[in-house]
Amino acid sequence: MDRLSALPKPILHAILARLPDKDAAKTIALSKTWRDTWFSFPNLSVCIHPLRKDNRFRKMDILIDYRLCECLTTILIGGWIQMASESGIEVLELHLPACGAEILTSLHYNLPFCVTEAKSLTKLVLGLGIRVDQEFLSHSMKFSSLKRLSLCYVRLAHEGILQNLISHCPLIEYLLVKNCYVPNDLSTEDPLVIRIDMVKSLFLNGLQKLKEVHVQGIQEVHIDSPNLENLSYCPMGVDAPFKLNFDSCTKLRCCA
Repeated sequence: MDRLSALPKPILHAILARLPDKDAAKTIALSKTWRDTWFSFPNLSVCIHPLRKDNRFRKMDILIDYRLCECLTTILIGGWIQMASESGIEVLELHLPACGAEILTSLHYNLPFCVTEAKSLTKLVLGLGIRVDQEFLSHSMKFSSLKRLSLCYVRLAHEGILQNLISHCPLIEYLLVKNCYVPNDLSTEDPLVIRIDMVKSLFLNGLQKLKEVHVQGIQEVHIDSPNLENLSYCPMGVDAPFKLNFDSCTKLRCCA
């Protein structure tokens, strides 16, 4: 055991990555070295169901996939994200499992502002059940290393949050925005019915590194990105009027 404990930390992390989650967690009882190795382990999974072997993480240095349930508190999850942000996280994926009507009525988790403090973050994926609050509109922030951003069915406290979030990603190369929405203040007789307004417009300006954009569910899109090469666009409805402006994208090679 002493020889194993003397191995470099990346090798110890590689050993943990090949163990079942429960067995990997038990290594903290072996020695102080293994306890420190576990607390600095970059692959963190919090799931309702255990991960199968064929679903283990590959090629991504750090992946946090939170499938939340009510027994996991917001404070606990926020602490995990804070720890990851301070430990050189590169890839962060957050979403809640939901389908059909559950997309709008299921539990939502507020994205903590500490995500913006992750200086090494290169890929951010936000999906079902993630809510971005007013804090991301009223505070200054900068995703200084983010290159890939995906937002699918994200609940926004204000439509301007989406614009503000993207504009603070100066190195972004890939962007996906799909059916993001804002809750409507109009009340309904049924408490389970939530009125929503889809994000109506998106302006992509000053993103010099942007090469690939996928947009769905937004009726007005303006893109001023000289290095854009690939664009995929789908409005909310086939018969609904839409406006798409990408005249300044001189390097565009593929548009679907």
